[in-house]
Amino acid sequence: MSISKIITNNSVKLLSGLANNNDSIMPMVFKDTISNGAIVYTYAKEGSKHDARERAIEEFGTGAVWLFGIPLVKKILDKTIYPLLKLDPDLDVRLLKDEKKLNKIKTELAKSKNPALAHEKEVILALDDKNSVLKSFTNSKLYKALNVSKFGISTALSAIALSAIIRYKQKTTQDRIEKDFYQKNSSKILINNAINKEKKKNNINLSFCGAEAAVADAFMYNPIFNTSILDGVITGTRLVEARKGEKKEVALKELFQLFFIYALAKPIQLMFEKLGAKLKTPIELDPMVLFSDNLADKVHNACFDIDNLKQIITDEKGNQKTVFKDNLADEIYKIASKNINNPLIELLDKNGVISTIKNKQTNSIEAISFFKQIDEEALNKTLKNIESLNANIKNLSKIKAFKIFATLGNVGLAAWAMGVLQPKVNIWMRKFLNNGDNRNPAIINQEKQMQDNIKLQ
Repeated sequence: MSISKIITNNSVKLLSGLANNNDSIMPMVFKDTISNGAIVYTYAKEGSKHDARERAIEEFGTGAVWLFGIPLVKKILDKTIYPLLKLDPDLDVRLLKDEKKLNKIKTELAKSKNPALAHEKEVILALDDKNSVLKSFTNSKLYKALNVSKFGISTALSAIALSAIIRYKQKTTQDRIEKDFYQKNSSKILINNAINKEKKKNNINLSFCGAEAAVADAFMYNPIFNTSILDGVITGTRLVEARKGEKKEVALKELFQLFFIYALAKPIQLMFEKLGAKLKTPIELDPMVLFSDNLADKVHNACFDIDNLKQIITDEKGNQKTVFKDNLADEIYKIASKNINNPLIELLDKNGVISTIKNKQTNSIEAISFFKQIDEEALNKTLKNIESLNANIKNLSKIKAFKIFATLGNVGLAAWAMGVLQPKVNIWMRKFLNNGDNRNPAIINQEKQMQDNIKLQ
């Protein structure tokens, strides 16, 4: 049975999201979720009950805020502030910096009926949409300021929620330690209370590290549009909120998270891609492309258009070489205007290089969008990858299988490193530094502090 018959359309969409380490959060979500479960299990098995409970509250709590916090706040602002100002919340702010693209869109918008114009939400623009888009262009400074503020506010509120989750985790542990302590030492405490009643009043209150408002305030007006900044907020908050004795553990954990979710995601993907090239199983293209119907014919026909996108130039040494034209994006618009059902347009759309309007019933492309910036570098690379796939199309089954292996391998390796290796290293460090005690040193310190404060005799 071929792999194409095993994998379904929904599976391809899932695989496509997991394979996209450039602008999809799906790989990060899966790595984070799987590793969180593994972390809780590892600490429950090899650490202490307090460790497992704290990890469950913090990891899944912060994960929920990270995943839903910023999008939720942005959505609320999109539904309130933008309609009030009659602006379009979904406009790509980068368009406001491209005069050539702006003039092109304005020209198209001026036409009474133009099905070739698409919004980012992939719906044909209605009259109200036109007006809001044009007003957004006219009030570009206001629009840019709103985008900066929208991200700043959503990030700040999420940071505050993260801090609250960490404090809740620590307070829960504190309450449980107190409960366990009083249950085990109730008779001694009664005797001690009778002798040191006044001292008890002064010493029973415990001092724990509180949240610092500066952590949230520092990001309130930070004009950064990259949502990964929230991970920086998470790391900073955890380090600030870390109790005495656990800062090294927190720092090590965050290093694992940042390395395997961000820094190493693309290098690992590149490693698999280079291996695929050596094995003549190129896997650079998106699974939505690789698992397309009649792919061999589409790739073969697309290569004819790709050849027409090339030109011959002479380098400084007088040697002639074939390269892609400088105005590739404009050439793609021309191809789409001639035939929207062109195989190359379909492949570029499925690979995420261009944005299109699709018929909801047939899922066929009806128009190419002017509202998404075409990345010339990504377009150039995709065209080369289509040519490479065409040259190795006889290995398509192996290519599909290796793409699945590489995608799941990247996610699995990161999840294992963050969820299993990292907590094991931390527990090993505990034992090494604390004479074989595998409990959280911060919790040990709290228990000792409680004993000192109550001064049991």
